[in-house]
Amino acid sequence: MIFYELFVRSFFDSNDDGIGDLNGITQKLDYLQTLGIDGIWLLPIMKSASFHGYTIIDFYSINPLYGNFDDLKKLIKIAHEKNIKIILDIPINHTSVKCQWFQKAINGDKKYVDYYVWQNEKTDINEKRHWDNSPIWFKYKDKYFYGLFGSSSPDLNFENPELWEEMKGIFKFWLDLGIDGFRLDAAKHIFDYNIEKGKFEYQHEKTIKFWKEMVDYIKSINENSIIVSEIWDSPEVVKKYHGLFDIEFNFPLSYEIKDAVKFQDPHLLVKGIKNTLSHYIKGNVESVSGNFLTNHDMNRLVSELNNDINKVKLAYSILFTLPGYQFIYYGEELGMKGLNLDVNFTEDSQEPFQWYENGFGPGQTEWKGCKYNPPYSNISYESERNDIDSLLNYIKTLIKFRKDNIWLSNARIDNIRNNRYFISYSLIGKNNKFDVYHNFKNQPININIKNTEIQLLNGSFVKNKNIIKLNGHSTIIIKNIKN
Repeated sequence: MIFYELFVRSFFDSNDDGIGDLNGITQKLDYLQTLGIDGIWLLPIMKSASFHGYTIIDFYSINPLYGNFDDLKKLIKIAHEKNIKIILDIPINHTSVKCQWFQKAINGDKKYVDYYVWQNEKTDINEKRHWDNSPIWFKYKDKYFYGLFGSSSPDLNFENPELWEEMKGIFKFWLDLGIDGFRLDAAKHIFDYNIEKGKFEYQHEKTIKFWKEMVDYIKSINENSIIVSEIWDSPEVVKKYHGLFDIEFNFPLSYEIKDAVKFQDPHLLVKGIKNTLSHYIKGNVESVSGNFLTNHDMNRLVSELNNDINKVKLAYSILFTLPGYQFIYYGEELGMKGLNLDVNFTEDSQEPFQWYENGFGPGQTEWKGCKYNPPYSNISYESERNDIDSLLNYIKTLIKFRKDNIWLSNARIDNIRNNRYFISYSLIGKNNKFDVYHNFKNQPININIKNTEIQLLNGSFVKNKNIIKLNGHSTIIIKNIKN
C-alpha cells in the first residue's frame, strides 16, 4: 500500500478563506487517485490550540476551519468509491491546556484531576527532557503538571483505568464515522514518566499492554482497520513493539537512506536494511515496515539533499525498491522545499501545496507565505504535470511500478552486496525475483549481468553484451521469473 500524508490546512481550499479544508480534499481526490495512492493519512483534524493540530481541545470534534462531520462523511464516501482509505492521526498522549478535561482538573474536579500527571513529593520540577534539555514540568495557576511536549500540552495519566475507557470511546467514535484506521502519534510515550519514582522513564511493558488492549478493541469494531504506529527510536526499541501494530514507521531506515544518498555511501543503506528490515531478510514479517523519507516533523527531502534532483530521484528509487509500505508527505511529489530549523516550529515544512506556478488560483491555500516554495520556482502541479522529466511524473512511475508488483511489500531480501559507490540486493517472492542495482556515484559504473530483461527505474544505462554501464545516480532492476 502507498499512503499520502496530508496536512489539511495546506492542501486545497474549497471556500476561499485561504485555508485548506475537508471539502478541498474531496475535490482533489481525482488528483490523488491519478497519483496512485491507496490511502490518505490525515494529520489531526480535531479542534486544537495549535496550527498543526497536535494539541487537542476536543477529541470528539472537527476544527471548524476544516469543515464539519458531514464534510468528513462525504470525503470518506467518495474516497472509498475510488478505493482510497482514510486513516486519522490521533495524538492521545496529551491534550491542550484549553481542553475541557484540563480546565475541569485545574478547578478541582476529581475525575479529571486523575486524568493528568501532577507534581508530588517525589517530583523534581527541574528535570529536563532527555533529548534536548527542555523543561517537562510547568506551572499552571498554582499547580505543576507534567508536559513532555511543552507548556501547552499536559500529559495524560494512563495509570488511570478510566482514561483507557475514554480512549476506547474516542476510537469507536471515529470508526463509527467511517474512518479506516489510525496513525498513533508518540506511541512509545504512553508510560514515559514513573510516578512512583518521580522521574522520566520509559515503561515499555506497560505501554505495550495498553496498546494491545486498544488494538484488540479497535479490531473488534473493524477487523480490517489499519493501525500505524509512530515509535521514533532505535531499531532495538522498535523491535519491542513488533507484531503489535499493522504498520510501524521505520525512522532509522529513513535516515540511513537519506544519508547514504547524501554522502554517496551505500554502506549506510546496508546498515539500515540489516538493522531495520531483518524480519524481511529472515522472511518472518510480524509487522509491515512503514517506509518514508520525510514527514511533518522533518526537513523536506529536496532541502535535505541540497536541491540535487538526481539524488532525490535516487532516494525515491531506493524507497520504492524495498519491502514494506510507502508513505509520501504531501508536496514531496512536486519537490517542495522546507527546513525545520527549530524542533518547536515546523511551519516551514508545512507550506501550502503549490497548485499554480504563479502561486494564485482557485483552491490555492494561503494561510502562510511560501518562504521555501515561492511562485515561479518551477515547483508546482501546473508546471510539472505535463513535463515527462518532472519529479511528479517520476513519482507516478514509481507508484505504478509498485502497484504492478504488489508482492514486493512482503518480499524477502537476500544477496545484499555493496562497494564504495554501489549496492545490489535481491527481492524474492513466491514466483518472482528482482535483482536491484543502485549507483550512488555521479559517474557511471560497470556491472556484469547475464540476464537480459532489464527495467530502468531512474537515470540511464548502456548495455554491451553482458556488461551494463549504469550511469550516475541510476537504478535498474533485473527481472527473474522463478520456475
